[in-house]
Amino acid sequence: MRVDFSVPVEFEEVPLGMDFAAAWDEVCARGARESQMPEADEESLSEMARTLEAISRSLAASGVLYAGNCLHSFEGEISLGSLAVAVVDYAYGDDPATAARGTLRGVIESRGDGWTGSVIDAPCGQAVVFTGGQSYVLPPVFSPTGESVEVLTAQFHAMIPAPVGADGVRRMCLLAFSTPQIGHWEKCYAPIIADVLRSLRFAEDTAGERLHESSPQRAER
Repeated sequence: MRVDFSVPVEFEEVPLGMDFAAAWDEVCARGARESQMPEADEESLSEMARTLEAISRSLAASGVLYAGNCLHSFEGEISLGSLAVAVVDYAYGDDPATAARGTLRGVIESRGDGWTGSVIDAPCGQAVVFTGGQSYVLPPVFSPTGESVEVLTAQFHAMIPAPVGADGVRRMCLLAFSTPQIGHWEKCYAPIIADVLRSLRFAEDTAGERLHESSPQRAER
C-alpha cells in the first residue's frame, strides 16, 4: 500500500529510525538553521539528540511513514507545529463507512470532554476527524525555564480506512497534527492540515521507492 500526500512547505521532515549519531547531526543542523532556537551547550545537545533518537525510533516502530515539524513566525509570534502520517494494520471488517462511524464513536468516548469529531467525505474516502486538546510534559532540556513544564496542545487527528490492497490486509491511515500555540490553530494551521487531508491518496505500491520531496510526498506501507 502506497500513500501519496502533499507536504506543506512550512514543514521539515524528521528522519525515522535514527541512531544517536544521526540524531546528533540532525539537532546540530537544525540549531544552525533556526535563528529562533537558543544556543545550547554540549550536554543539552546530547540530551536533545538522545530524546530525538528515542522519538525517531518509536515513530518508525509504530507504523509512521512521515513525520515533520515546523518552527516559524506567525503574526509576530514563534509558532511550532508537528505532523505525522502513519498506516497500521486494522481489521475493520467489510465496510469502510461502518468502520469510520464505529471509530468516531469509540475515540470520542475514550477522549472525553473537550474533543469533538465527525465523519467527512474526503477525496481518499470517508475520514473520521477529531479536534481537541492534550497535555504533555516538556522535558527540562526543551524547556525555556530549564524545568519540566506541562504544555497544552491543540490536536487534529484524522483516521481513514484504507482500501484493501492486493495482499488482502485491511489498514487504517492516521494523520495527526499538534501545536502548543493553541491560538494559531484556526488561522494558521487548520487550512494547511485540511490541504494535506484533501491531497491524500491510496495506491498499490508498484515503484518500490519513497520520495523525499516537499510536495508531493509518497510513502509506502
